[in-house]
Amino acid sequence: MAAMFWPVVIFMAISLCIGLYTYTQVRGSSERFTVCGKSMPFFIVGTALIAQSVDGNATLGNVSLVWSTNIWGGILIPLGLATSLIVVGRFLAAPLNEMDLMTLPEFFYRRYGKKTELLVSIITLTCFTILIAGNLSAVAWILSVVSGMSYGTSLLIATTVIVTYTMAGGLFSAIWTDIFQVHVALIGFIAGAAWLVYHYGTAPLDAAIAAGKLDLKPLSQLSGGALPNWANFISLAIGNTMALDFMERVFSAKSGRTAKNACYYAAILTLIVGGCATLMGLYAVSLVPNAENPRMVLPTLANGILPFGLGVMVFIGVLGASMSSSNGGMIVMSVVAARNLFERYRAVPVTDSQMLMWSRLMAIPTAILAGLTAYFKPEPGILLVIAFDIVFAGCVVPLIFGVHSKKATAEAAVTAIVTGTVSRLIAHFATPPEWAGLDTLLPPVLSLIAFVTVVKLAAPKELPQAVVAHGD
Repeated sequence: MAAMFWPVVIFMAISLCIGLYTYTQVRGSSERFTVCGKSMPFFIVGTALIAQSVDGNATLGNVSLVWSTNIWGGILIPLGLATSLIVVGRFLAAPLNEMDLMTLPEFFYRRYGKKTELLVSIITLTCFTILIAGNLSAVAWILSVVSGMSYGTSLLIATTVIVTYTMAGGLFSAIWTDIFQVHVALIGFIAGAAWLVYHYGTAPLDAAIAAGKLDLKPLSQLSGGALPNWANFISLAIGNTMALDFMERVFSAKSGRTAKNACYYAAILTLIVGGCATLMGLYAVSLVPNAENPRMVLPTLANGILPFGLGVMVFIGVLGASMSSSNGGMIVMSVVAARNLFERYRAVPVTDSQMLMWSRLMAIPTAILAGLTAYFKPEPGILLVIAFDIVFAGCVVPLIFGVHSKKATAEAAVTAIVTGTVSRLIAHFATPPEWAGLDTLLPPVLSLIAFVTVVKLAAPKELPQAVVAHGD
């Protein structure tokens, strides 16, 4: 893997330089730091959304799960992420963009009040700590593989580089580095998969079929793991509507229509790149039969099977995708901490320059928490599912009803959030192994029941003006 060392170092250095340069684009404005002044066109927003969905989980985690389990363990990750982008585009992107929000928890503040905003902020910050950890883990793993450094040292270097340019340019740093990073991943995975098909034909696919990798039992039979597979897919598809990083890019679009179309564009390319990663996992069943660790399958494929140039593109494509998602996650977490927690509960008004300073400073504890999580639980594929299980359980119902129904109330929102989150925690410990998946699917159903019940029982109350984007 030593041959990959300098391409990886150069790639990280270029990303750092681009990110540091975006400091000049912020111009002392917290709004520009947070949502780029709400001026981004279709292609830029779409590219930024792709960069958040095509991450270490949808690439490195995807390949390792296909190789170690079956095709469904891997491909359901990009399928779930693409579906979530379609759902966001169809039901949420335009109305939320038109509300001129800075963060997603701010929607809950305007729609339901301070208490609901606090709950959502805490839950989403917890969720995104896990999400960033999964991507930092992927970056550190790659760096350790090519450099020979320990995982811990690589994690420290990767986290330091990413948090540095995150603090410099905010969302500008994410978008500018995304344009560079995501296109490396797009070219690398599409060209890499095409080369494998051209060079090896269908023989590796036949071997994967013979090994049961395309068996439909994991989708159709409880004994084959259908329940957890479908639960993971639904969690990503619906729970990801609460993704802070997705929504920050939606808010940065210059119009609701731009945000909506960018979501559809990102969904298509997420499926393409994710499908190529899955295909690589299937080919690796016979081409990399004796990997010492599932996470080594893609690095081994890139370094030992693909031509050097393509291997470098795939290798640093995973690196760039993971860096992009880590960067985007750190930005939104630091801004939520500054705006929805620090500013909201501060008696003295915060100036714009102070908000910019605090938005930058909050990235430091964010990076530390995510880095520690990545150190103690370095599991990219599983971490993503866990992250969106949390918000899926309690927050999705009040978000969708809050956008599309005038009858939604603060009492119903708080009840739904508490019911879903608490039941998810209980289900984690109480669900028997043979019923794994119910712990993901049941809590949001209970959250919905609680929400609707409280709405039916509560007396209607006057809502703030210009909050509800659509009628019932």
